[in-house]
Amino acid sequence: MYLRLASVLPYGQVSQQAALAVDPPFLYRFLLPWTLGQLLPSSWLDTVALRTVVTTLSVAVCFWLFPAYAARVLGAEAGDLNRRRLWMGLAVVLLAHYGIPRPYCFWYIYDIPAIVFCMVAFLAMTRRKGQVTWWCVPMLAVLSLNRETIVVAVLHAAAWQGWHLWLSGAGLRVNARAMTRVALPLLAGLLAVVLMRAGLVHWLGHDAASVALMHEGEQLRIVAGLTRIASRPDHALALLLIGAGALVWLPWRWRHLPSPLRVMLVASVPAVAMFLAVGNIVELRMYSELVPVLATCLLAVVSSDFRESHSR
Repeated sequence: MYLRLASVLPYGQVSQQAALAVDPPFLYRFLLPWTLGQLLPSSWLDTVALRTVVTTLSVAVCFWLFPAYAARVLGAEAGDLNRRRLWMGLAVVLLAHYGIPRPYCFWYIYDIPAIVFCMVAFLAMTRRKGQVTWWCVPMLAVLSLNRETIVVAVLHAAAWQGWHLWLSGAGLRVNARAMTRVALPLLAGLLAVVLMRAGLVHWLGHDAASVALMHEGEQLRIVAGLTRIASRPDHALALLLIGAGALVWLPWRWRHLPSPLRVMLVASVPAVAMFLAVGNIVELRMYSELVPVLATCLLAVVSSDFRESHSR
C-alpha cells in the first residue's frame, strides 16, 4: 500500500545517492543506497522490485523487533500484550503514517529502515540497566549515515536509563557513578553523530546551512507548514494520523501511560522541535523514528482501557 500510494521523487534518486550525485540534504543519507550500489548492478537500484524488497524486508524486521522493544520499554506491564496485539498496534501506526496520508506522501528508500535502526540502537543502549557499552558510539555514527534523526534513539535510551536509575533508589554516590556510566557513552554517541555530519559537510565541500533547510522560500518552514494547515483541510486532517491520532488520545490518557513511556515522550520534545523547524509538519515520514514509541503508547492505552472495562 505504501509503495503504491506514495510518490518516488525524483525517479533515479537511489542510484544517484549511491554515487553521491544528489544535492543536500539527501547527499548525507547514503548508507543504504551506497551499500545497495556496492552489492547490485546500478540498473537494479531504481526498480520497483528493489524498492518493494527493501520495504517488505524492513517492515518484516520491524515486526520481528517490536515485541522485544515493547517488552524493554514496558517491563512487567508488557505481560498482558501477546505478540498478535503488539503486531496489531504497530500495524495501525505504520498504516497511519505510510498507508493513509496524502499530503507530502513521498517515498525515500531510507525511511522504513530508519525505524529498524532506531529500535536496534535503543535495544543496544538499554541492554543493561545503568550501563551503556561504548561500542554503541561507532554504531550511532554509522547509522547517522541513514538519517541524522537516529539521535531520537539516544534521547529515548537516556530517558529510559535515567528513569530506571531513579527507580532503583540507590544512594546519591551510587547513582552518580551509574549516571556517569550511562551518560558518557550516550553523550559520546551524540557527539559522534554531530562530528560525522560535520565531517561529511566539510569533506563534500558544502556549508553548514545545507544540513538543515529551515526556510521554504522566504518563510520559515514551520510558518509555511502552519499556514497550509490553516488553509487546507487535508493538511489539517493529516495531523490526526501522527501516531494514529496521538494528538487526540495522548493528552487525554497521559496519566495512564507507564512512567518509562512518559519520560521517553518528554525526551522526544527536542527531536520533534527539530523536525518542525526543518521539515513539513504533515510529512509523516519525518516521524519515522517515533513510530516504535508511539505504537507502544497506543498499545499501553488500549490495554489500560481494556483492563478498566473488565474490572467494572
